[in-house]
Amino acid sequence: MYVEQKWKINREKNEHARTCPGLVSPDQAKGKILQETLSLTLPDQSRLTILLFEHGLFSVVGDMSLQPAQLLPVLESVRQKIEPLFPDFYRRLDQLAEDDRRIQVLARMENILGAIRNNASSHPELLASVKALVEELESGEISPGCGVPEDQGFPKNRETR
Repeated sequence: MYVEQKWKINREKNEHARTCPGLVSPDQAKGKILQETLSLTLPDQSRLTILLFEHGLFSVVGDMSLQPAQLLPVLESVRQKIEPLFPDFYRRLDQLAEDDRRIQVLARMENILGAIRNNASSHPELLASVKALVEELESGEISPGCGVPEDQGFPKNRETR
């Protein structure tokens, strides 16, 4: 349920990003007065150049066409310059981003609990490990990592897949 909501909100956030009133194609920018250029390196190491024009308009050029996931970092990099001109757009984008983060936590929890439910009957040691983890968390003796206690009487020669 939450996983589907996460995809829906993420899609809505990306669709909203594409509706930024300041975003124009390079063709639409012809004749506009260029005020500033910004360089942006994305996590995948691709580089984009953002052309800022008058009246909060901007265009993005790069080696490849702009993908939806790349638009969000672009909007963040021009935010200080254009948000005063388009406050409603950024207010809605912020709300969608917050909803996306909130649902992401719930979707992860749903996945984790689903994995425990789906594997508990075929892996009885899983329940013992989950109980031990809950006790550790409740006691405040949290240790980093993802180790499995060896003293729980688990089968020594468990088949692996």
